[in-house]
Amino acid sequence: MILPVFVLTLEPSNPLQFTVDELRSFFCKKSEDYTRLHRDSTAIVIHRYPVVQCKQIKNSLMVIGIAQGAALLWEISVKDNEIRLGANTCSISGRDPEIRNEAFSISGTLHTYEFLTPWLALNQQNTKKFYDLKGKPERDSFMQKILTRNLITLAKSIEYDLCLPLTCESRIRFKRIRIHDENVIVFLGTFRTNLRIPDYLGIGQSVSSGFGTIRSIKTFSKTG
Repeated sequence: MILPVFVLTLEPSNPLQFTVDELRSFFCKKSEDYTRLHRDSTAIVIHRYPVVQCKQIKNSLMVIGIAQGAALLWEISVKDNEIRLGANTCSISGRDPEIRNEAFSISGTLHTYEFLTPWLALNQQNTKKFYDLKGKPERDSFMQKILTRNLITLAKSIEYDLCLPLTCESRIRFKRIRIHDENVIVFLGTFRTNLRIPDYLGIGQSVSSGFGTIRSIKTFSKTG
């Protein structure tokens, strides 16, 4: 399967007043309008996976568009060098030169990825199960199964038919962070799978908010 992908790098004009939530709401509305206006297009359209994802990666603010989201971002970026968010604005400091066609496919080849942003993997029920497990081997095995399910869910959400069994091996560590005034467990590290995934796609929960962003790497490092 070939996925159209387009990436913008943004710079808020006033970082003190800027919020990623505001940017996310802007693109969510734009994406809905764009899909509605182009529903008869022959281009690939995804309905169950966020096609526009806003990400804060270290000091960079990135917006990635997939499928119809890629076409939307390209259309916005060629019209203007600035995105207006009410009283705030973001300048477009970088962009792909064109929409890239990236492979999303499963095969006998293994690919290694790292989490650039925390992977939000556990719901309330699985959080309790994770805490109840004794020792790192049991927890690693538990999380590897969840990661495998997340990858299968990703494939289904973009309507890709897994023609081969999906394999996955992970090297991850957990940490606690606060999200909306709650303590939450998230995960970082690396994993290896026979599923080829374009860089900067998100897996797990809240991918539209930037969680679970991955990028391919050459080595499979041990963590934790």
